[in-house]
Amino acid sequence: MSDDRTDRSSYAPFILMDRNGHRSLLLAEPGMEAKQHLFAEREDQGWSGNGYDWGSLAQVVVAERLPQLQGRLRFDPEAGMLSVTGERADLEALGAAMRAVYRDDDALRDLLSRAELD
Repeated sequence: MSDDRTDRSSYAPFILMDRNGHRSLLLAEPGMEAKQHLFAEREDQGWSGNGYDWGSLAQVVVAERLPQLQGRLRFDPEAGMLSVTGERADLEALGAAMRAVYRDDDALRDLLSRAELD
């Protein structure tokens, strides 16, 4: 029997997957594509809006807004997806913070100004 507590709406466009003990917070296309215009503003600096870039942003969010989660999450970006693994409560906190940032273009721009390319 599958134990699936996947949440596709609370942190949208991020998905909190919790399936059979494997927990992760995911962002994939088209979620990444919807904010491509913000990364295009910094294309000359190497930003492209891929999963690696979103991983860099998530790490700034953790460092600045959720320092209690430092060292508790594992970031595993790929070109087409960001995946972060950890305990469910930690992923819920990150999901809420990332959803807020995602919805605020000015906050996203601000974070991009301090994020480091992966």
